Amino acid sequence: MGIVIQQSVRSSIIAYIGIPIGFINLLWLCPYFLTSEQIALFRLVQSSAYLLAAFGQIGLAQSLVRFFPQHKADKGFVTAMLLGGILGFLLLCMLTLIFREQIVAYFSKKSTLFIDYFQVTLIISFLLINFYILEAYARSLLKIEVPTLLRDIGLRGLTTLALLAYGIEIIRYETLIYLLVLIYALVLIGLGVILKRRGNLAWSLDFSFLKRGRWKCILNFGLYSVLGAGGTQIILQIDSIMVNGALGLKTGGIYIIAFFIGQVIEMPKRMITQVSTTLLVQSFNKGDMKTVSRLYRQTSINQMIIGALLFIGIWANLRNIYHFVPHGEEYIQGFYVVLFIGLGKLSDMLFGTNGEIIVMSKYFRFNVLAVSILAGLTIILNIILIPRYGIEGAAVASFFAMLCFNVVKYLFVWIKFRIQPFTISTLKFIMIALTALLATHYLPVFQNIYVDLLFRSLVIVTLLIVPVYCLKISPEMNRLIRNSLSGRFRF
Repeated sequence: MGIVIQQSVRSSIIAYIGIPIGFINLLWLCPYFLTSEQIALFRLVQSSAYLLAAFGQIGLAQSLVRFFPQHKADKGFVTAMLLGGILGFLLLCMLTLIFREQIVAYFSKKSTLFIDYFQVTLIISFLLINFYILEAYARSLLKIEVPTLLRDIGLRGLTTLALLAYGIEIIRYETLIYLLVLIYALVLIGLGVILKRRGNLAWSLDFSFLKRGRWKCILNFGLYSVLGAGGTQIILQIDSIMVNGALGLKTGGIYIIAFFIGQVIEMPKRMITQVSTTLLVQSFNKGDMKTVSRLYRQTSINQMIIGALLFIGIWANLRNIYHFVPHGEEYIQGFYVVLFIGLGKLSDMLFGTNGEIIVMSKYFRFNVLAVSILAGLTIILNIILIPRYGIEGAAVASFFAMLCFNVVKYLFVWIKFRIQPFTISTLKFIMIALTALLATHYLPVFQNIYVDLLFRSLVIVTLLIVPVYCLKISPEMNRLIRNSLSGRFRF
């Protein structure tokens, strides 16, 4: 398992290097060069492609990971998965043709431009389907960092270049949208070339392994998995898609900027989850539920501390943050969207690794069911709340659905395993966080935005971290603080 942990840590570091690039793209370059309508269309084309690709790959990426150990010697296995991806894309195209009138009717009222570029969405979805399959193959070969590098740095870096090309008027906006096809194609080709040069990718039309009845197992598992993958993408993408369809591209652009600011809160969870998932696999293989329970508590309290620090810091400095966003006076209309998106992400961090525990156990099918229910709940809440409360309604829908999702998973884990993540330290920290949040309301406002930002940030860190350390809320956090301080003094 050592190589798995190393790969997880490396891919997490790569992902964190990519975060600033994403920040620059969405919170500075996009608002600086593009109007809110153009931002919305630029993101809508990609969000819709991710949603379609999740269903279009018909669970083949998950099937590849699941059945790779049994079929890694079969030369035609990966080829069969890629051909299956093409079949899934053709089925996707067929469905879009069948429901074309409904799609056109939904977007024609407020977001007509999206219909003109829908073919770009389809092409990108095809490229994503193939990338998902090759990424699954790379992960099966324990080469996690390769697709992570291409996705989190390569894709974002190429997007940066495209935005700059538009900003200095080398290309038109229409070309910028079509350039997305080239960007996603280069990322896919890059992954294929790397796998090929390392001797991991070989084409073969030897599908004899399918005659042994394995195709039924692969197809059944894939169709089952697509519910989870599709449900996850619905949860991630549907609110922005529905905002654009119901309220128009201008409002959609405002929502996208606000959503991204709120989404920052969950970024640390990705690294914690990748490492803890590896440890959970080891613990389940050994039947060591004591370690599973300990990891459950550790991830909950540590994610809550980091998430609360970011949430309170963003909320207290939100007007300052919008000041740095070009044309921030327009995008600040999404002020309360940040609040509810942030609360949703914070609630997800509060419950620790409940989803990972379910996935790693014999009850993994329940997670797919829970994701499907959450996806349906998210759609229903958006249909109800967006017409009444606009972009704030979409954010509330996201928060409420995420909270319900985690409560259900928490109860399931408690019933099946009799473990839960909360301790007296959880209650102590909630009191500390609420006190810090209340205190920020009474902080003085400095006219110099840099002084105000620095002052608020230092106060929030002090109000949170000092009590956490003194009350020993988290042994891991205390150890991290001591190591950081000793390292600072050493230098």
